[in-house]
Amino acid sequence: MPYIIVTSRSPYSYDRVRGKINKRMNIGGVAIVLNDLISREGGTWVCWGDGTADHEFQEEDNGKFRISRILLTIQERRGFYDEYSNSTLWPLFHYFREKIQHDQKYFKIYQKVNELFAAAIEKSIRNKDEVIWIHDYQLSLVPGFLKEKGVTNPIIFTWHIPWVSDEFYSILPERELLLKSISSADSITFHTKEYRTNFRDSYEKIIGDPKSVDRKLHYYPLGIDYKAYEDIERFRKIPLAMQNTKIIFSIDRLDYTKGLIARVKAIESLLRNNPELSQKFMYLMIVTPSRTNVGQYMDLKNELEMNIGRINGEYGRIGWYPITYIYRKVSQKTLINYYKWADIALITPLIDGLNLVCKEFIAASNKGLLILSEFAGSAEDLNGAVKVNPNSIENLSSTLFSALSMPESEIMDRLNSLKEKVRRRDIQWWARKVTETIKRKESNVRNAGN
Repeated sequence: MPYIIVTSRSPYSYDRVRGKINKRMNIGGVAIVLNDLISREGGTWVCWGDGTADHEFQEEDNGKFRISRILLTIQERRGFYDEYSNSTLWPLFHYFREKIQHDQKYFKIYQKVNELFAAAIEKSIRNKDEVIWIHDYQLSLVPGFLKEKGVTNPIIFTWHIPWVSDEFYSILPERELLLKSISSADSITFHTKEYRTNFRDSYEKIIGDPKSVDRKLHYYPLGIDYKAYEDIERFRKIPLAMQNTKIIFSIDRLDYTKGLIARVKAIESLLRNNPELSQKFMYLMIVTPSRTNVGQYMDLKNELEMNIGRINGEYGRIGWYPITYIYRKVSQKTLINYYKWADIALITPLIDGLNLVCKEFIAASNKGLLILSEFAGSAEDLNGAVKVNPNSIENLSSTLFSALSMPESEIMDRLNSLKEKVRRRDIQWWARKVTETIKRKESNVRNAGN
């Protein structure tokens, strides 16, 4: 069954560097499984061409599938991506009311870009059996535009971030328009039961009787390519300087939803209340750059680094600092080494649509304990993790104290239980469950016609 995959990002981009064109792969769990699916089944990938040389490859056939890249002006990129997607929708769907910025002119640009995507999709349709699979909040108006154009191909819409409560969603001026568009898809999938319920409640409050959408709504937690982490046998040994300490590890994008500052303050509280732990652990904190052109993200970076410097200055010793902070992207190979070394993974976002880092850690680790925010979507089905409230520095600190002295037998019982769950619900399982929602619908239609 061929697909038209629709994402804001391209599976790979082209950049011109010193006169030469470089191909840059856009990595990530979703991108990998979608690439595998469309390579196997065929079809077209419709996306935003954000590479500096993508205009030279706007329509491309790579031998396995076609790519149709949408080119945006600087003004369109800013209005669609920086402003409405990431300054209006992103904070709204993460309950950060004070960070929501709304300007009708940026919504108009968002609307225009969604229309461009819909037009590119319509142009890409080769036959009525192609399944159109649209992804995430940047493209919420695309299903509605496709229906207006009379497109009859089956449409899946997958929402990857949290869906907030109906009361909070009602803040959005365009609340009805987004709901009607998403609801016009034939299958709508979320990562947790809570997000599915919140969407249904929003529909009932704003549109009316939700019976017409109930049969369309599904939830399946996104998985990872488990074998890619489990099968790694060769990895670097732990550096000598780190061998006699417990290693606490985290990796996050620079974002206010990740709870970064609360986390370093929890390390401070841990040392203040338990001075005997000095030099007994180290917190390896990786933060990858994100939205570096947005002022509030740079303000967050500055505040985070000031706190880390203050805590290291107060509690550090010659040859030891409680927090080792790295601000840059790290390679997949390096990341897996960190997963292998870590005694504790500290994954504590204030809210997260799912969070795949915790699942990658589970797959790679052979000794580690997962401390996980109860507000990460993954917490819904990872019952072997130690759950914490990331808004409470005291709770974070006391949980870390308990984790540092937890018996190895309990750690391994938890880890083995988590491994089984993550192994069983991997990324192929997720893709199969989502695509089966359309196959079941088509089967029901055929049966009803007989």
